[in-house]
Amino acid sequence: MSYKLVIVESPAKCQKIESYLGSGFKCIASYGHIQELPGIKNIEIDNNFHPNFQPLQSKSFQINKIRTMINKASEVLIATDDDREGEGIGWHLCEVFSLPLTTKRIIFHEITKNAIQRAVANPGRLNLDLIHAQQARQILDVLVGYKISPILWQHITRNSKTGLSAGRCQTPALRIVYDNQKDIDASPGKKVYNTTGYFTQLNLPFTLNHNFEIINFNSGTTTMEDFLEKSVEFDHIYSCSKPKSTTKNPPIPFTTSSLQQKASSELNISPKETMSICQTLYEAGLITYMRTDSTTFSVEFIEKASDFIKDKYGDPYLREDVNTLSERKAEKPKKGKKTKKEEENNAQEAHEAIRPTDVTLEKIADSYSPKERKMYNLIWSVTVESCMSPAKYLSIAAKIIAPMDKEYKHNEELAEFPGWKIVRGYDKENANYTFLLTIKNKSKVNYNKIIAKVSIKDLKSHYTEAKLVQLLEEKGIGRPSTFSSLIDKIQERGYVKKDNVTGKKIKCVDYELEKDELQEIEDEREFGNEKNKLVIQPLGVLVLDFLLQHFDKLFDYEYTKNMESSLDSISKGDKIWHELCKECSDDIDECSKDLKSVDKKIMRIDDKHVFMIGKYGPVIKKQEGEQTTFINCKKDLDMDKLERGEYELDQLIEKQNGKKVIGKYKKDDVLLKKGKFGNYIEWGVNKKSLNGIKKDIDEITMEDLIPIIENKVTLNTSIVREINNEISIRNGKYGHYIYYKTNKMTKPKFIKLGGFKGDYNTCPKQEIEEYVSKN
Repeated sequence: MSYKLVIVESPAKCQKIESYLGSGFKCIASYGHIQELPGIKNIEIDNNFHPNFQPLQSKSFQINKIRTMINKASEVLIATDDDREGEGIGWHLCEVFSLPLTTKRIIFHEITKNAIQRAVANPGRLNLDLIHAQQARQILDVLVGYKISPILWQHITRNSKTGLSAGRCQTPALRIVYDNQKDIDASPGKKVYNTTGYFTQLNLPFTLNHNFEIINFNSGTTTMEDFLEKSVEFDHIYSCSKPKSTTKNPPIPFTTSSLQQKASSELNISPKETMSICQTLYEAGLITYMRTDSTTFSVEFIEKASDFIKDKYGDPYLREDVNTLSERKAEKPKKGKKTKKEEENNAQEAHEAIRPTDVTLEKIADSYSPKERKMYNLIWSVTVESCMSPAKYLSIAAKIIAPMDKEYKHNEELAEFPGWKIVRGYDKENANYTFLLTIKNKSKVNYNKIIAKVSIKDLKSHYTEAKLVQLLEEKGIGRPSTFSSLIDKIQERGYVKKDNVTGKKIKCVDYELEKDELQEIEDEREFGNEKNKLVIQPLGVLVLDFLLQHFDKLFDYEYTKNMESSLDSISKGDKIWHELCKECSDDIDECSKDLKSVDKKIMRIDDKHVFMIGKYGPVIKKQEGEQTTFINCKKDLDMDKLERGEYELDQLIEKQNGKKVIGKYKKDDVLLKKGKFGNYIEWGVNKKSLNGIKKDIDEITMEDLIPIIENKVTLNTSIVREINNEISIRNGKYGHYIYYKTNKMTKPKFIKLGGFKGDYNTCPKQEIEEYVSKN
């Protein structure tokens, strides 16, 4: 019996789509792209940059399967994702399977019965302008990567395990972290006193509106001391403003970028993991498509959300202008005129904002992972809050005058109408607010205690992943859908590391005034401690220094932003795609014309030692006569200081509690130790003897250790072949079997291989995935 065939990108959608469309339809997945552009040789530069795509070898099994199903189908419907990449994949499907470009193209932004059936009833066609924009982006990425990366290899190393590369958007993303590090190095901050006075019978903290600067702790009496001494006899006069009405507006619906930022800062989930979790929720039909720049909702959803809010919270909680969130406001006017939204950079406006598909589903089942449940709760809460009334507060500002024309301040607020704040809870009462209003204005109040503590003002911080996402969006680098992969890539390359930062220890003299007794408290504290921040590595500094010296124009923020704008113009049919490719190619050639030969970057430490980048990161090369050895060194080096020759050799060799840190294997430090039976290494919970290595302990490098470590790992694992994060073939007591466990499963499933036809060691992974789905 013939059927209509729907082709999607992800196999997780197929079962739901088939159930929604009925027996006359079948659904199959492409598993993403089915063709690739392997390198610059596949681009005909002299023929308007014509790309010669090649089928992906890893997809050959799936390609054959799709071809078989197409041959049996009465009609094909392309249902790839509604973005540039999805449109590009749709074009490749037509190209590989000889389908006409007029093949029906259906679009949906949520996997629900109504959305799928509506999409099938209203098919469109592939958008050639979007396809040209996608292919232009792909060609630009290849041009930058394949023309510039080889020059990097000459200058630094081509043997790096992570593979050095320059990228059209990757390098400007790295530059943001690099520029921030330069600002951090140039801004040590100022030592100041933060002063807090504790007043009233409730012992409320009032903050002084001035930071006394510290010039020198040993310079005798400070201004801070003068202030505190004068405070003893000073008449502290209290005043409080009249209650003032203030409003707090509801949050804006989630775009890809804003969700990544919120999930990172509030849930501590990385942008990459956020997209993965949202993909799962989307494919389960729980949320709408997660790659979007839109902050609007459909009219249908707003009506349902409005009813839900009125039923659950009451009519006053529905915002009066809720219809301004409707996607109708973003409809295009007649040809020749452009809306403000169309003129904004990077505004795809192809979808709704990210929202739950069913607003009445407040929580999802416990079978989902804790992170999936947290992500859904966040999306549900912000969606509902965005449709609700502003929160109304009464606020007061209490002041107490202090010596030297300074004053203490303390603010309080009381919820008058909670509005959207009711969703996640709010403080219904505020005893401090009520109490401060009872104190008579211009009355004298006595301090209970005044504390002045040393702090560092204007101390710059390293960026979080959330902050980097925000800056990528502000600077117009890449698309929101690519932010997570950019952040992941600069870490994968070893340019940046998500790490904790140890602050600097500073000797402090704090003050505490109680009654008329002034006490000095000496203390040593660390300032500038940071957790889970993006820290540029020596390799990243070397790469950026070189690229900015020779290719500054290409990786300038404005240049990258303008290129994204040009890609937007191509997607709207306002610019010819290959003209942009030629502009970029010419710029690369212009920058590199004087770079016929590039010296390798080497920094001399002394007569025998130089700093360079080895296969596993920064190393010190020791040359004695004809003998060359390599010594591993610290990763957190100040490259400017190193280049100026200000390091001693001992300062460069990394140690941890007296143990030498050779490098990292996966996420664990590899420590070199000396025991009573000789040298050995330790990583994680593993240990391994080094008696087989006939080298001095200072000459052992990661290149010597990797074969030993990986042999250890192989001996300790039962995994024969890893198929994906959920499926692997393992060796058990009775032979090989399939181990299958998803995040939602409490226990793994063990599947026998007796019924599998083919060689499970070499067959395409999709065959094993299908075998698992049938068992």
